[in-house]
Order: sequence, then C-alpha cells, then structure tokens
Amino acid sequence: MSNCWRAVLALSAMLATACSSLLAPYRQYDIRLDAPATRPLGENPSDSELLDAIASLMRNRLDLPFPPDIKAYVCVNQAAFVDGLVKIAGETDEHAWEQRVAFGYASRAGLFLRGDLLARMNLAGRASLFAHELTHVSQNRLREGGRARPAQWILEGHAEWVKFKVVDLIGYRAYTESRDIMMRAALGSRISLFPDLSTLVTNAAWLEATRRAGALATYGQAFLAVDWLVERYGSAKLLEFLRRFALDADPQEHWRTVFPLSSRQFADEFRMRLEELGRPTPPAPRGS
Repeated sequence: MSNCWRAVLALSAMLATACSSLLAPYRQYDIRLDAPATRPLGENPSDSELLDAIASLMRNRLDLPFPPDIKAYVCVNQAAFVDGLVKIAGETDEHAWEQRVAFGYASRAGLFLRGDLLARMNLAGRASLFAHELTHVSQNRLREGGRARPAQWILEGHAEWVKFKVVDLIGYRAYTESRDIMMRAALGSRISLFPDLSTLVTNAAWLEATRRAGALATYGQAFLAVDWLVERYGSAKLLEFLRRFALDADPQEHWRTVFPLSSRQFADEFRMRLEELGRPTPPAPRGS
C-alpha cells in the first residue's frame, strides 16, 4: 500500500473515531433466522426487521444455509464502514480501503452495510442489497473448511439470482419481470464487449472488468448465466456445486462432477444464446 493510501486510511479511522464521540459509528444487529417469513413487513420496516425476514426466507424457501450467529453492522458513513472492516472483520487496510465505495460487504465476522446510503434507498433497493450480501454469507457457509472458492461470476451471479427471488417472495417485483428487465438491458448493449465468463474467475479480475466494462457486463451477465444454468439443471444442482467447495477434493473436478458439460462449453453456449437473442428479427416476407 502506498504512503498516500496509508494516510487516507488513517484519516478515515480518525474521522470514524471523531464521529463515534457524537454518534455510535455503527448499529449492531443479531439477525434472527427464526423470524416469521410470512409476517407482513409494512411499508417501512426497520433494517433489523427486513434483515430477519429476508434471512428467514432464504433459509426456509431457498434452502440456503447460514452460520448459527450472524451479525449485521450498519455503519454511519464511509469512514466507519472502512474502519469496521479492519477492526471487526479483520480485513487488511488495503482491502478495506478498496471496498470503500461498496454499499455492503459480507465477511465471516458478519454483514457490513453503509447506513448513510441505505437511508437514500427505497424498500425494494434495501431488500435487494440485504439479499445479495446475505447470499455471500451463505456461500461462505456452503464452502466452509474448503481450500478453494468458485469462480467469481458464479458467486455474484448466484447472489443476484437470490436477490431477485427474494424481491419476488416479499412481493415487491415478480422474478420474471426482474429477469426480463436484465435481459432487455443486456440485449440493448454491445454484447461483443462483454468479458468472457472464463475471464471472471478471481475477485481482482471481476473488479477490473466492472470498472472497465460496467456492472451490466459483469453482474448482469453473471445473473443471466446463472439463471440459465438453473433453468437447465435446477437450483439444487447449483447448491450441490457450491457445497463441493467444502470438500478436500480437486476444485477442477467440481463442475464436471455436477454438470453434464464442461464449464467452457457452458460459457460458449451461453454466449451464443445471448448473441442470438440480440440479433434483430428479420421482417416477415410480404403477403405472409
């Protein structure tokens, strides 16, 4: 880390400390996994009520596992968010600083959320963020004890898939409507500029591709890929694949053990599908 970054991070920590003298730098919640998933949330549920309801839905309706104790830290501002990632989550100074523009962050210590940004979001936006980040908490649980992790496009695409499912289950927007919105946005873009799924394996590559090509080319494309994977083989197969990363086995064998085609073949077929859907339909001949 450069001296400039160290100085900025030190200043962020000082600001967080200064803010804490006037206001606690974060609100801490214990997320309840036994909350009634069907209880009406009302028009303006609190962060804790919404987190409880979403976690319960994800566990009971989508079969996603969670650790027994999950804490959520709603941070008052960016400085408190970065400081919390270092002091509570145990992230390095450099990694914490790289996350400074994030709305949320899932770590093994809990869920970290930017309260100042949440205050500007509508209910569907808050629910989407909570579901996406809670999916990463569940993914950590699924591969706990393993020696590797799935490709980043799988992790982020799955988190987006769960997000849209939760938004549907809560009654904010139908899943098919969310998928159609994402598909129309993708088809309205230059698909030829989307990075190949095989290049979106590491977190560093994912972040770079998002900066270079935009979120639609990464998050949007990954969601559509996972949606198609689930459509073809079912969500249980996807969870089976994610669980295999907890095994003491060769990570290269996980995909071919679960799915009947190689990851390379799936990526190629998915790309062909996107390109075919994006081609304009030729006009019907006259008189037909």
